[in-house]
Amino acid sequence: MSLRIGLDFDNTVIRYDAVFHRLAVRRGWLPARPPLTKEKVKDLLLAADGDDRRWQALQAEAYGREILAASFFPGCRAFLRRAAAAGHEVFIVSHKSKTSHFDRSVKLRDWALRWLKSNARGLIEPGHVFFAEDRDAKVRRIAALDLDLFVDDLLPVLDHRDFPARTAAVHFRSATWTAVTRALACVEKLGPAAFAAVAKTCLAAPVRAERAARRGNNRLWKVTLEDGRRVLVKRYLVDARDRRERGLAEFRALRLMWDNGIRCVPEPLYLEPGGAFAVMSWLDGADLRFGLAGSAEVRQAADFIRRLSGLRPSNFPEAADSRRCLADYARHIETRLDRIREGAAALKSRPEARRFVADTVLPLKEAVLARFFAECKRQGLDPEKPLPPSRRILSPSDFGFHNALREARGRMRFLDFEYFGQDDPAKLACDFCHHAGFSLSPALKRLFVERLAAGLPESDAFLRRVDLLLDVIGLEWLLIVLNVLSADTRTRRKFADPGLSEDALVLSRLKAARRIAADLKDGRRPVALRRVAMKKHDSKRAHADR
Repeated sequence: MSLRIGLDFDNTVIRYDAVFHRLAVRRGWLPARPPLTKEKVKDLLLAADGDDRRWQALQAEAYGREILAASFFPGCRAFLRRAAAAGHEVFIVSHKSKTSHFDRSVKLRDWALRWLKSNARGLIEPGHVFFAEDRDAKVRRIAALDLDLFVDDLLPVLDHRDFPARTAAVHFRSATWTAVTRALACVEKLGPAAFAAVAKTCLAAPVRAERAARRGNNRLWKVTLEDGRRVLVKRYLVDARDRRERGLAEFRALRLMWDNGIRCVPEPLYLEPGGAFAVMSWLDGADLRFGLAGSAEVRQAADFIRRLSGLRPSNFPEAADSRRCLADYARHIETRLDRIREGAAALKSRPEARRFVADTVLPLKEAVLARFFAECKRQGLDPEKPLPPSRRILSPSDFGFHNALREARGRMRFLDFEYFGQDDPAKLACDFCHHAGFSLSPALKRLFVERLAAGLPESDAFLRRVDLLLDVIGLEWLLIVLNVLSADTRTRRKFADPGLSEDALVLSRLKAARRIAADLKDGRRPVALRRVAMKKHDSKRAHADR
């Protein structure tokens, strides 16, 4: 990524300390030892005189002819070389009047250009140097140049009311450019707008950005701030063909949870207006995707969903791919299957994918859906009848231990809510049981469903609905695993992981899909729930008989 970098000149790029001290010594105004900074020279002269006449005289001389004896700040030249090697453009934007106020014969801008020509040849183009008469004009020039990053030693410039929001502001406040170079590295990774958003939201500048573990379709960065705090920058894949506003959905969900006292999720800090990225609190913890979760974690997961089920905000949007009635499950399967068939047909490098879809997936789909509709008829269920609002909950939709962390003391944290919204809790429960992103024993899956049911109204109806939908959702997960046959899905994966091998991904997914298909064909369920539902039903009936 090529950046447009802006730098202040005086006391940012160029260092005057030795020049001012030497001039004061030459005039007999100050002793030669110890070496003094420019600011110390100023303070001593103003304190001795009670006015700034001698100081103005030194400025006219130091910013005029004597400027040629000034030097770069340590690290600035290396910074400029690094920027040039990376293909960045560098601009100077300086608040410097044409002539000295003390001596009008001293042409300040001409002397500054002479210094740059002598010291920055090949690093800063002559046409990239701009001077402004006042601070407002300087900020307007920064905006007009559409700079990605601007470095200045004066906070009033960086905090100016008109300083462009998308420009990363970096405060130069020491005698070295090490911190500025670190900031540039962060901007290169995060992008200027995200860097600026983090700095303004957290009131502290980023000093380090590291790629976090890759999850799904997004790019994640762990960002360390200058005060030691850490935040997450999550960059969403924004695709005009995808109508989901992922960033907005997740930020709205997190805000709702935090407003209602649910703290086992990231705190939402900032959402870019276009939904391109969000800033959240950083959560530490162990990854629980494969075989590390036990009954304690499963109970916390179920309890988290139960807390969500108690939230009833009015007019909250639907979850992504939500299901309003039983027939929606079949319709979603048909839609997914159409997309996968198209992808398999277009994937010339893997003809076995097309054969697997035709010879295994299509017959399996017909069998599973036939059993599903037959069972609906047997139970007297109308597949088109909407699920009553009382049986719907707020659902993360993509929920499970693939999107969870366990803290050192065992407390669970839950992540990723870009599909959040109102949905059928039976869909969430079945997704949890079939999810390909983590592994649990059948007993733990049953524990999750039973504990969730205990916190829902009409729990018996929920359990019977889960039992009805288990095979259908299993079939859908077979198709979800195969969604990488679609070029659009592979594009999203490459966004999250630019180094991804698409062919290796397709091969691994085909292998997983064959296992799922074999289980569905043999009738191996992830969890036996029919007995649970019937036992509860019989228990209630026996109680009524008594």
